[in-house]
Amino acid sequence: MASLAEQLLKRNEAYIEHRHRPIPLFTDLGFTPKKMIFSCIDARIKPAELLGITDADEAVIVRTASGTPARNLIDIAAIDNLTTLTELIVIKHTDCGATYMTDDQIRAHIRTHNADVDGQVLKDYSVGTTHDIVERTRQDVKLIKNSPIIRKELRDTVSGLVFNITTGKLARIV
Repeated sequence: MASLAEQLLKRNEAYIEHRHRPIPLFTDLGFTPKKMIFSCIDARIKPAELLGITDADEAVIVRTASGTPARNLIDIAAIDNLTTLTELIVIKHTDCGATYMTDDQIRAHIRTHNADVDGQVLKDYSVGTTHDIVERTRQDVKLIKNSPIIRKELRDTVSGLVFNITTGKLARIV
């Protein structure tokens, strides 16, 4: 069986032939993303769908392990430089995979499969695992609010929300 990458290349050929229309350039649109939403990479969670995101929202969704922005602070600064962001939102969800593991387990996994990894490299490594998704949401909002590389006006806009996968309800935490 062909790898998924090979399958995707074939599917892309069909897409180009039957459905693709050129995507407008940023300069042709008259707008660029103004809001950045961080959400978990969990395939069960479909942020655009559950949030009703449309192009009119001028939002980009960044999907990361546990929905944490920690590894993307420089990305925030870069997109802010390009578009002058107006709002940052961190969205966590109940039953997140980050609640089923610890950072120490992840570090051990990395060491097991990468014998040459420097222990110092892993010392401060964190995915953002947690057993309290509400508290982790607060911590990630605080991380942005305290980041010296994010413009103060943008740091002041950050919100933290939690999506309940059972009820479908989105609640403001911060």
